[in-house]
Amino acid sequence: MFHLKNLMFVMVAASMLACSNGSTQATTDQSATAEQVTGADTLMDGDDAEAIQALMQRSMEGIEVTKYHEYIDPNNGLVQARYPIPQSWHVNSTDNPIYIEGPNNLVVHKAETQNFMWSNDPMMQQTLQMGGQNLAQPMSNRQILAQFVRPNAESQGYRFQTSYELPEVAGFWQRIFHAMVNTGSQNQVEALGTEWLTSSGTKSLILMVRWQSVKDGLVYWNIQTSELETAPGDFEKARNAYCYSYANAQLNPQWMQYMNGQLRENIRSSNEFWANASRQSAAAHQQRMSAIAARGNAARSVGDTYSDILDISHQGYLTRSNINDAGHEATIRSINETTLIGNHETGERYSVPAGSNYYWVSGDG
Repeated sequence: MFHLKNLMFVMVAASMLACSNGSTQATTDQSATAEQVTGADTLMDGDDAEAIQALMQRSMEGIEVTKYHEYIDPNNGLVQARYPIPQSWHVNSTDNPIYIEGPNNLVVHKAETQNFMWSNDPMMQQTLQMGGQNLAQPMSNRQILAQFVRPNAESQGYRFQTSYELPEVAGFWQRIFHAMVNTGSQNQVEALGTEWLTSSGTKSLILMVRWQSVKDGLVYWNIQTSELETAPGDFEKARNAYCYSYANAQLNPQWMQYMNGQLRENIRSSNEFWANASRQSAAAHQQRMSAIAARGNAARSVGDTYSDILDISHQGYLTRSNINDAGHEATIRSINETTLIGNHETGERYSVPAGSNYYWVSGDG
């Protein structure tokens, strides 16, 4: 199994130099076909929708009848989504390192997801660190493949074969973006399939999905890698079924409405926090420090809420579903036990415990 354990640490270091457990529900016996896709063709441009629909239909030629599998949000008991998988695929418990098993030694390993934030503003970079975020400049899937995934995989005995875009997989996130409340953010998603031969003689699909949201110069982005592995002769059908399941996942509108309500409330609370912190700070230095803390709280709150809104993809669907891993954390916390803060008036720097919302520094330091 391919592991990308060091990606977060390497990317964070490179960038700085440059500048919930879930549950699953038993599947039904109801079959799913490409004609049953709901919403996909109404939430994208016509040409894109037709192209993606054709890809989905073509990818399932010769594939066995599918069944639906549902994922339950453990926080509210609502079904997040249901998605079609081949009848012969078995979904293990969410804590199993092999999350899916199928005929001919097919396995789907745990996914690995890493979240990052970025701003070109040095003060905002410091604020994000104070909020426990990992800083890394955004990179494309192709860049991540060349600089991190391929060297890492080859060091584990994998041999690279080919890579290609997967618009039918990216289309799933496009539907989520259309369903989310409009916050003025610019959202992007790209999905890249990469094929490999392993040292054990199997063939592997490492699927890379990268999502980012940009607003007011602040970038929230993540990269998720998930792996399907099977015998070379069975690879094409398994890969097609895997991608088909992504493309045909059906969102529960009730769950989406509930999560949008949480997003609105968190944004409102963050705005109130900012306003109150500014009003209550009389001295200029205190006002600056409160504003930094408020910005950290706002960035963390909104960033975490986006992560929760996308729980359907980054925790529920991709990570704790039949297609991926149960082990994803909603937010990756700071790498070190301490973080560096600064007094931008005096230029002084202080090393303090990471994770606090506020840092008060006396005149004596």
